[in-house]
Amino acid sequence: MIYKNCIDICHDCVAACDRCFFEGERTAEMDICATCADVCNLVARLTAKNLCCKEVYEFCAKICDECAMHCNKMEGEHAKVCAEACKKCAEACRKCYGDCKDIKTCCK
Repeated sequence: MIYKNCIDICHDCVAACDRCFFEGERTAEMDICATCADVCNLVARLTAKNLCCKEVYEFCAKICDECAMHCNKMEGEHAKVCAEACKKCAEACRKCYGDCKDIKTCCK
């Protein structure tokens, strides 16, 4: 169940980051939203394939934290929604990280 939840939350984060990227002011800092969407999409796809890789979950959580921090400073509903989605995704990835770090089948 933890992994299904992670997949769903990653997909929600992709949608929020894409919306924020396309609706937000075009600045170099907005690239974090596009990057975050790409990373969350990858994590959702790998998780759906039952690939447990603690480094991927850890990286996704860090990118989501960075995106949330950036979007919290921005104006607009799209930025606030993105920040909240990123926070939830980071938390879900940390739970998966904690669960899979002891599994011997993690990617190396």
